[in-house]
Amino acid sequence: MNAESRMWNTVRDFAGRRSRAALGAVCALAVVAGGAVAGPAAAEPDEPATGTVHAPNWRLPVNVRSGPSLRSAKVGRVRHGAQVTIVCTVRGDRVRGGWAATDVWDKLDSGGFISDAFVDTGTDEPAAPDCAGEDPEQPTKPAEPTDPPKPTEPPKPTEPPKPTEPEEPEKPAPPDAGEGATAWEKQILDLTNAERRKKGCQPLRLDARLTKAARLHNQEMRDRRYFNHISPVASHRYPEHRAKAQGYQAEVSEIIALGASNPREAMQGWMSSSGHREELLKCSWKSVGVAALKGSPGRGNRLEDTGPWWTQMFGTR
Repeated sequence: MNAESRMWNTVRDFAGRRSRAALGAVCALAVVAGGAVAGPAAAEPDEPATGTVHAPNWRLPVNVRSGPSLRSAKVGRVRHGAQVTIVCTVRGDRVRGGWAATDVWDKLDSGGFISDAFVDTGTDEPAAPDCAGEDPEQPTKPAEPTDPPKPTEPPKPTEPPKPTEPEEPEKPAPPDAGEGATAWEKQILDLTNAERRKKGCQPLRLDARLTKAARLHNQEMRDRRYFNHISPVASHRYPEHRAKAQGYQAEVSEIIALGASNPREAMQGWMSSSGHREELLKCSWKSVGVAALKGSPGRGNRLEDTGPWWTQMFGTR
């Protein structure tokens, strides 16, 4: 075995599976010491990747945040050994985790970010594409229209709101739509409608059927100690199944959060995530079910025990 081969075996034994940033530093040092020439760079992948979470001491869950920064809001946690889907990677705060220190962060398919130092993708090369240089902490501004209006189609003047038609929240709700709503749930509804008004969307009407579906999902996540849109129970696996089980026969969509200590913190997490914000501000939604559920600290100190759980289910009727 020549000197160069012995050097690379030493590097592999020392590094193991580490973050891309940490391993790159070790490899660069080895090339200089051995006088070797670096090979061609690996092609950047263009597909999402999967990885396994390695939590500190195999006990404490790893935080998922709204952006690649330790100052970003926590929007969830994943436990040791969990499988995650990585959409893309981006540079952010430097974090030291199970695989050494790195400033690479992985964007998950849930919209949150987790440090690459905690995720094993089974390769020392980049496993997922870069996030195209976007700043995940800054909402993307809508593009300004560039084409002038056609001469034959002049823009219509904006009609002032009719005084005889009050805003949607002031209309009486359907029977029992708000019955039993908690203070947290009402606050989430008010904060959601306030954000929708800023965009020009109509406020959402609280629907009793969607609210019941959202509450049942919160209870199941708490009781079964999981955090996901997909239920392990086949009869109501997806949000549309849970809505139909309560008699709601229309298109639905769901957003969830775990660990936010109050309604404003839950909304901050959703609004800081581009995917959740887009869903929450979609003007095609007409109704919503809102659920907030505290955990049971006596069961343990994990986030899946202490909660709280937050769910909003949107509908087109």
